[in-house]
Formats: sequence, C-alpha cells, structure tokens
Amino acid sequence: MSLILALSLATTAPLASAPSSRNDAEVQVNIQSDSPDVSLFRVVSEGVGSIASSRGMATIGIVNYARECQAPCNMRILEPRSEFFIGGNGITPSSRFSLLDQGRNVSLHVRPGSSGLRATGWYSIVVGASAALAGGLLLGLSGSMQTEATGSTDDPFMRKLSIGSLIGGGALLAIGIPLFAFNGTDVKVVANQGPPDTGRGSLDL
Repeated sequence: MSLILALSLATTAPLASAPSSRNDAEVQVNIQSDSPDVSLFRVVSEGVGSIASSRGMATIGIVNYARECQAPCNMRILEPRSEFFIGGNGITPSSRFSLLDQGRNVSLHVRPGSSGLRATGWYSIVVGASAALAGGLLLGLSGSMQTEATGSTDDPFMRKLSIGSLIGGGALLAIGIPLFAFNGTDVKVVANQGPPDTGRGSLDL
C-alpha cells in the first residue's frame, strides 16, 4: 500500500487588499545590494493543505509568489499593499514587508545572507546541542557506574567519552550559532527624493 493515501489541498485565496488610490497604486523600486542574484518577490496567495497517510494526517502551508524584478530593479511595482520579500538563488528569504506608505519612489537596501551557510548553522546547532546533552548525561552516569575490573566508582572510558561529547557539542554550537544568526537577509526600505521615473519596465518572471 502506498504511504501517501490521499493529498487534500485547500484552495489558496489571494491576499486581501483594499481599493488602491492613485497615490498608492504603484511604487518605483530600486534595489541596492552587493549580490546580483537578489530578487523582489510578491506573495500572491496563501493556503493550507493536508496529507493523509497510513501514519496519520499532516498539515502543510502553501504559498504562491511571483518574482517582480531582480537587482537593481529600477521598475514600477504595482499593488504595494501586497506582502513582499527578498530572495534569490542561494539567498536566505527575508521577512515579509509592505511597500505601502513608504513613498512612491523607494530604495531597498539589502544585505543578503547565504541560505547554505544558514542551513549549515542550523544543523550544527541541532547536532551540537544533542551532543552536548548526551555528553552531560553520560558524565552524570559515569560517576555512578562501577567497573568490575577496578572496583572504582568512575569509569575512565565513559568519562572521556562524555567529556569529548561535551567539547565537540560546544564547538559545533560555537560554529553554528554565528552562522545561523549572521546569515539572515536584512532589508531596509528608504524613501528617495524626487518623483519616480515615468513608465514601467517589463517584469522578469
């Protein structure tokens, strides 16, 4: 019997938006970043789905999005009331933000983070925390174990193993935490002086 018996997806609904006035119908956007892979994405719709299998039910989130432009952008973006985020090839997705009430001509100052390094940091944190916890438990057990050969209340091998696990876990945590913390993508929306350029460039979808 197949593991997945049924896949049931809820219909995704477009994000609600109030009627746009002339002042917030579009925004001229410029992206300033050291990475040419930085792109601006717009969240089109969201929904939820459920997967039924022989092991039970699971709920998943569904997000539909479209790429509006790639750095340096320099385009008029419609629907500023929508939710946007920064992403791209090998770039950690940023938190969502809105272009509403930011002005009709804005620059996005982007400091992209590496999704690969952030994932490495996350795995290092998980493995390091597990190793440190296991080392602490083994260290506590080693003091209460009695070896038949020496009659000692301390097992040297168990003690060395637990200390090694604590040191290794601590080292992984020391590596993983900075990798995870400093590889997020930061976005700062800055209003530019002067009117936006006329016309709208073609979308790069």
